[in-house]
Amino acid sequence: MGRFSAFMQRFLPKTIMLFLMAFLAGLLVSCQVMPPTLSKTTVSTRIATATISITTSPAAPTVTLTSTPTSPMTATPFPPLEDLPTGDVSYLVPLTLQLVRDDSAVLLFELDRPTAGSLLLHEVDQAEEFVQAFPISPSKPYQFITVAPLEADREYEAILALQAEDGVFMQPAFLGEAWGSVRFHTQPSAEPLRVGVIGDSGFGELVTTQLVEQMARERLDFVIHTGDVVYNAGENASPAEAFALKYFQPFSPLLHQIPIYAVPGNHEYARDARVDGSPYYFHAFPPLSDAKWATQPSPAKRQYYALVYQNIQFIFLDSQVFFGEESRKEQDAWLTQRLQDDQFAYSVVITHVPLFTSSVIHPADSQPVRQAWHEKFAGAGVPLVLSGHSHNYERLSADGVTYVVTGGGSSQLYPALNIDPLSQAFLVSSHFVLLEFYEDQIKILAIDKNGKILDQAQVPVR
Repeated sequence: MGRFSAFMQRFLPKTIMLFLMAFLAGLLVSCQVMPPTLSKTTVSTRIATATISITTSPAAPTVTLTSTPTSPMTATPFPPLEDLPTGDVSYLVPLTLQLVRDDSAVLLFELDRPTAGSLLLHEVDQAEEFVQAFPISPSKPYQFITVAPLEADREYEAILALQAEDGVFMQPAFLGEAWGSVRFHTQPSAEPLRVGVIGDSGFGELVTTQLVEQMARERLDFVIHTGDVVYNAGENASPAEAFALKYFQPFSPLLHQIPIYAVPGNHEYARDARVDGSPYYFHAFPPLSDAKWATQPSPAKRQYYALVYQNIQFIFLDSQVFFGEESRKEQDAWLTQRLQDDQFAYSVVITHVPLFTSSVIHPADSQPVRQAWHEKFAGAGVPLVLSGHSHNYERLSADGVTYVVTGGGSSQLYPALNIDPLSQAFLVSSHFVLLEFYEDQIKILAIDKNGKILDQAQVPVR
């Protein structure tokens, strides 16, 4: 090896020599993957060895990598991740976070055609440029990638690097532009847990983008969407285009930082929002598969599910089961089990149709939901229920449960019919809600696109 190295130093240019040396060194390490050569700026880079297992299903292959750092080594120069040039492969579903834990993260993407490449990951505040490469399946365009192990309360950056025929690595474009890298924080353990909530945003309006940009400044841990992610999909060439223009594009500032957890609204089930009879929503929000952090009864779709953050259980329900969609009995039985589970500090419930509303539009929709669920929530000591559907902001209190209606994610707003006696605040304004979760209380702030506080309250935890 020493004589070969001397030969290369004598006869090959320095840049090529560095590349070949790093490549040959990589062959000596099991499953070593080198980052692409795209810059002449020298960066000290360490590459992780990896134990890789690939499980492929017709819906989405999952690639899980468990990494063990090797001793430091010099690699080829590596540019900032966001500087990767775009190629001729495009995203249909851009690289987004599906689930973030304290020690791992799950990301999703869909390409317009299968392509070889790797998900490149590094810790942002690390002194050296330590890059991990997570290979993707070259035969599947729609994929999950689980990255692990990670450190708790650390910031990471990830980007998808696709290999072209000439060996150059490029990133996919989205709507003709670079999507760039995703930066995310693993779950912190310290209070408060900060969560943004928005609903009924799916018109693709400027005000939605302004609200999202305001939310992105709040250093949130994740976002909850209370449904109707996309309206009027028939206006677009396809449901995929509708989600691209009315969800992925306006929510880009948040999707580059944190996961967004949603519930299906009535417009998600609209006929023009379906592909082959199934709502495209379930393609954009696919099943979660993490027994420790996510409870999801159906392996086929994320219709109703639960997540755990800082020992708080977040229960996401499908209220459309009261209006003809399947799984009403199954969801009700599962909900009873979730509310009876006493291992959590408390539970927060999310549903699209509100149990109580003063709105002039859809007031009767609340009745079947309220009849089925209010006593369950009150009996289980649920402190907070979040919903949308009514395009306004309202905070109500009934039998110890605080109900927040947050359907003001657009300019299409509904006034009040008659203010419910249980109502404590009602506003016709585009807005989002900021929640801070503590062990003994929940703080609520309703905020407009300019950062103005519209309403605030504190909810004690029983």
